[in-house]
Amino acid sequence: MDEFNEKKFKELIVYIAKRLGPEAALGRVKLAKLLMASDFGAYERIGHSLTGATYEKWEHGHLPRQLLLAQRDLEASGDIRVETVDYFGKQLSQISAERDPDMSDFSEDELAIVERSLHSLGYESASFLSAQSHLELGWRLTDWKEPIPFRTVFLGTGAVSEADIRRGEELASSHGWN
Repeated sequence: MDEFNEKKFKELIVYIAKRLGPEAALGRVKLAKLLMASDFGAYERIGHSLTGATYEKWEHGHLPRQLLLAQRDLEASGDIRVETVDYFGKQLSQISAERDPDMSDFSEDELAIVERSLHSLGYESASFLSAQSHLELGWRLTDWKEPIPFRTVFLGTGAVSEADIRRGEELASSHGWN
């Protein structure tokens, strides 16, 4: 397991908040999903998470254990601002950055992974991202409020095609597993 890097975690929060404008409607649920997409995407592509955060199974999907404290610290230091805004008739605690992030601890490959996550998911709704996270086997196989192992990123959503079944049958037959 990667060791938690508080500085990278906080700077990634500031980066996401700075990179996405107010039209992205960045609240805590959406922020959690974007952090997860970046960390799990990095684990899948380069073999380690970006921040070492621990993601747990919660109602709205993967939630970094360290998020609430980091958000409070960043808000108290004036690095981010959280303000309540009307979002289609609901109250949203929108997060915005008050400074530029320090991304010097991130490699080019890591920044590319974050950008890929923001490009594909940054303007989706929090409810959509939450629903998508519930499809992942890592979330589905983990007990409530327990850590979701990074290696579960390789399990996908568990969808099995007819070709997958045929290939499995071929392998079982050729190896005498049936």
